[in-house]
Order: sequence, then structure tokens, then C-alpha cells
Amino acid sequence: MDYSFTNVWGQSWAIYKKSWLMLTAGVVIFIAASIPTLIGNIAQNGLLFGQQQNPDQPVWSAISGGLGCFLLIYSIFVLLPLLAGLIWMGLRAARGQTPMIGDILRGYRRFPTVLGTCVLMYILLLIPIICAVGVGAAIAFFGDGLEAMKDGLQKTDFDNYSRVAILAACGWALICVVVMYWIGLRMSFALLVAVDESITARGPLACIEMSWKMTRGRALSLLGLFITVYVMIIATLFACCLPVIGLGYPLALTMYGLAYTMLLNRDGFTDQHNNQFANPTTDAPS
Repeated sequence: MDYSFTNVWGQSWAIYKKSWLMLTAGVVIFIAASIPTLIGNIAQNGLLFGQQQNPDQPVWSAISGGLGCFLLIYSIFVLLPLLAGLIWMGLRAARGQTPMIGDILRGYRRFPTVLGTCVLMYILLLIPIICAVGVGAAIAFFGDGLEAMKDGLQKTDFDNYSRVAILAACGWALICVVVMYWIGLRMSFALLVAVDESITARGPLACIEMSWKMTRGRALSLLGLFITVYVMIIATLFACCLPVIGLGYPLALTMYGLAYTMLLNRDGFTDQHNNQFANPTTDAPS
């Protein structure tokens, strides 16, 4: 079936009912694995507060820095592979297969590709942010926007030239934010490509390239899908924690995997890209 917003929502519930138990178990495992991160963040905030209260005690800063390094390492080597395995479970359910508990370790089998894909995605998402900060600051600086902001907060005496500079900087920042979200939508399936055993594309760049081609012309539809899925998760979260664990997250995984499957199968996309990435050296003359 072709991808569409209504097709994803229409089929996801039937798929969810078949695999909700295993998907819920995967969500529980991931949430349990996230508890050290939650505790670490609370402890780090407490250490930062203690450092503010006792600035003469460098031990607070040292402990906070060490805890921050631990949280980073833990997120990379534990949470990231488990997240990749969790979305793999959702994909298996969307394909009519039975997800297993062991599938949540799928990310470890392709850890270099998963890690490289995530790092490259973050780098690409940082480019618009850097452009927003750098160009926006330059516009404000050369237009005397910084001085106007410093005085205007108290005297509200912006001159016209400063207003133009500040508005231009804000407008540019808004454009960069929109571009960042658009890039994120186009790369939204790269991590799933990295763990998909039916795809011969390998390497972070190949995974992002494939996601980019899959989502061509579908960015707005995917934006609407992801927004409604997010609203559904928030609604089940406010209802109670148990519905979001047994309903919100597993159903979201099913929708994500179903959207990926529909986009992958449109117009013979799978066969076309498997041939493209299977042996990139075959174009060379023998």
C-alpha cells in the first residue's frame, strides 16, 4: 500500500494489537535502561546547585564533570543501541513479523553504522544552528543591534536602524530553524535504515542518503504524522504512565515502522536502492 497519512493511521491499530505485548516489553526495557540517566541528571543539577552555593569548593565542579562524562558514555554505548533495537522491533511488527525481546539488542550488531549515522545527523543539524548564531550575531553587531538591545531593555529607545538589524537577525534565525527541522524530517529514517537487515546500504552517509530519497516530496505529510504521534503520546502520558508505556510508545513505534515500510516499497524503491548500494564498485570496467 502506498504511503499516506491516513493509511498509516488506518493500519497501525491492527498491527499494534498483534504485537503490543512485545513492543511494550521493549519500551519497558528501554525506560529501565534510562533510569541511570535520569538519576545522573538529577544528581548533576544538585552538584551544580551546590557549586553555586559554595563556589570555593572545586570538588563540586570536578564531580559534576565526571558525572557528565559518564552520562555521555552511557548514552552512546547503552541507550543509543537500545533505541535502534526498539525501532527495529517496531519495524518488524509493521512488516507482519513477530518482534522478539532479543531484537532490542539489534543496535549492537551494527553499532558502528548506528553511531556514525547519529553523529553525522547531529553534525548536519548543527549546520543551520551555527549559521543562525554566526550570521545573526554578525547582522546584529554591524547594525548596532547589540547596543540597542542593551539600552533598549531599559529605555525602549530602539532607533529604526537597530530595529531593522534585530528583525533581520531574528528572521534569519527563524529561517535556519525551519531548515534544521526540514533536514531532520528528511533524515528521519536514517537510523532505521542502519538496522534494517533487508537494506544493503551500509555506512552512515549511505543511510542518510537513502532516508533523504525516501522522504522526497513527503516532508509535510511526515511532519503532520510526527506531530499527531507526539500529541497522542502526550495525551496518553497525561492520562497515566501505564497507557503511554503500553499504548502510546508501542503504537508510535508501529506507525514509524509502517511509514518507513510504505515509503520503502513505493515504486520498487527497495530493489532499486539495493542494486545501487549492493556493490558500488561494479560501475568500474572489468
